[in-house]
Amino acid sequence: MFPKVIGSAKVSLVLFTALLISNSLQAADGPWTLSEALGLDNGFTLSGEHQVRFEHYDGNVFVGASPNDGVFFARTTLDAQYRRDRFSAQVEMMDARQARADQDTLLQDSHVSTLDLLQANVGYKFGANNSSEIRVGRITQDWGSRTLVARNRYRNAINTFDGISFSHRQANGNEFKFLSAQPVRRTPRDRLSLLNNAHKGDKSSEALRVHGVFANLPNLVPSLLDVDLNLEIYYIALKEKDTRKLQTSNRDLHTFGFRVRSTPAINEWDVNLESIFQTGERRASSNPLDTVDLDHKAFYQRVELAYSFDMPSKLRAIFEFNYASGDESPLDGDSGRFDSLLGVTAFEFGPVSLYAPIDRSNIITPGIRLTATPWTNVALMADYRHFWLAEDKDSWGRTGRRDVTGNSGNYMGQHLELSVRWSVVPGNVRIDSGLIILDSKDLIDTQSEFFYIGTKIDF
Repeated sequence: MFPKVIGSAKVSLVLFTALLISNSLQAADGPWTLSEALGLDNGFTLSGEHQVRFEHYDGNVFVGASPNDGVFFARTTLDAQYRRDRFSAQVEMMDARQARADQDTLLQDSHVSTLDLLQANVGYKFGANNSSEIRVGRITQDWGSRTLVARNRYRNAINTFDGISFSHRQANGNEFKFLSAQPVRRTPRDRLSLLNNAHKGDKSSEALRVHGVFANLPNLVPSLLDVDLNLEIYYIALKEKDTRKLQTSNRDLHTFGFRVRSTPAINEWDVNLESIFQTGERRASSNPLDTVDLDHKAFYQRVELAYSFDMPSKLRAIFEFNYASGDESPLDGDSGRFDSLLGVTAFEFGPVSLYAPIDRSNIITPGIRLTATPWTNVALMADYRHFWLAEDKDSWGRTGRRDVTGNSGNYMGQHLELSVRWSVVPGNVRIDSGLIILDSKDLIDTQSEFFYIGTKIDF
């Protein structure tokens, strides 16, 4: 599938790194932590992670991409926290970089963000039992299913915000969140700087703002309808405008959504349903000559029906269906392409790094996912999907491929994703590996293969 020299030398290096470190930790009682090793107390903690991953992509479907790429990605974070009574402070650094990328590799600021602040904030808890907390500064966030607001896990660079957040948790399990912030824009963005892992400070500006509220109400639906369903509801407003250095599509979007899900149980079916609606205005492109504001109406639907088998391997089958609206016509003055804002797609449509043709827009995709833990600390996953364009005149995901006539058809093809996760030393060392085979049709008739292997070390 890819050159033997890559498989024998580079992949072996990743495995050797994890196994070498794991040998020094096996004798420990529980996960090894940096705070304990340094003897920190009096409210101070110091922790972090280091992950290195090799990715190879053969048969790239992106417009303007080289036929194949092989790149090493590395990310290190170091998180220092101080807590005393109701007060807390946090500083977290991140360094994300690449190695061995070719001159024609489609690198982006999501791949490289050398040493910079990921979080730097202060917090204060108040109320009965410290049930409320306010944080001010640079922060990361995870909301609900992580569809719209998320701290990235697989992707090398991580989303972060400058602003204020508020959270409140009630004794009955209800949880409320509020965010008013400016998403941090990663720099540099030009290919030469990214190839050289050049450093430039990341920063936010008033040109991009986000405000949102989120509520998790686990007892509301059961008390009203006597069914085991957890309810989440949320609203997010995003406002964007051009700056002197950066042209945008001037998004002014209002996103409303809800999710209901039941708790998985052995020999039982469970469900996960999410509906999201968007309204507002945006432009068709970031071209400075494009000054026409389009009326925006879009929606997204996730339906999952799962069954957990009574087996030692904890086999679980998930029947999936995703629908994200697309733009019906490039000439009608309307925008219908769903925007997933600051969320992630890795948990649904495969890893998002070198490989990321499919996003949560203009897509109809049914599939089946199987998960199992056949051996202690080893998790397996297989996902098989078919893909169609919701609107055949709109573009395909992130690839840049589009037939404005619609004559190419709307079937994009199918993919098979396989992954394995081995917790070599639980809580400290993990090895992840995966393979995706994508058989593309219509807009581009080709077969792609994407492989990755990496280690993650928590300390």
